[in-house]
Amino acid sequence: KRADMNTLYNTEPNDIPTLLIVEDDISVAEGLSDILTGYQYQVFHTERTADTMDFLEHQKTDLIILDVHLDGENGYELCKKIRELWDIPILYLTGCSSEMELVRGFQSGGDDYMTKPFRMQELIVRIQALLRRSAMQKNHLRKSGNLTYDRERKILKNNQGTGTLDLTVTELKLAEILIENYPRTLTREELMFGVWDRDGMFVSANTLNVNISRLREKLGIFDGKPYIETLRGIGYRWAIPVRR
Repeated sequence: KRADMNTLYNTEPNDIPTLLIVEDDISVAEGLSDILTGYQYQVFHTERTADTMDFLEHQKTDLIILDVHLDGENGYELCKKIRELWDIPILYLTGCSSEMELVRGFQSGGDDYMTKPFRMQELIVRIQALLRRSAMQKNHLRKSGNLTYDRERKILKNNQGTGTLDLTVTELKLAEILIENYPRTLTREELMFGVWDRDGMFVSANTLNVNISRLREKLGIFDGKPYIETLRGIGYRWAIPVRR
């Protein structure tokens, strides 16, 4: 199934893994799509960088199969762009077989690398392994609005353009506590002791307010609302639904 950029993408929940083939050779893409569909995958196809980025912004994608040469465009550069915004597994499937090309593929952010011609059963096994690993990693992710918090790597990312947010240690701790306790409102005392531990008793309310203000500014807004809500006289709560 080729991605039709003139229609709405499917955004409904779907248990069938979704694969995106990025390949400028139509016959190769269609042949591969037919085979993968037979293995019960939902398969889409794009040919160029712009279409691929547009597709990923609108459609849930579990794995990307990426060629290196895309009608004059560079698959390595596309991989880097994807990596700035999403943690989707990327499998290179290409005719470039030199060791240097393989190393470049991994350095650009690829998760696996296969060369053409390839054995179909091996490709399926590698796809399954990448999807399995990705599913395990997602247990560490918290998604809220345009943000994704990775509990294991301790990073907060904006999925719509700015990549990993440049937060101080204190700001990151505040974000983590608020996200993990959604939708509960946390008192100022809870936040101060949660972020500064025992030193919380020596931290002024103004210090907390300043850090919350700076964090809120860095997070931005979602659908016209700030991510952190102030409940006067009580404390703060994470205001945008968190998906686990």
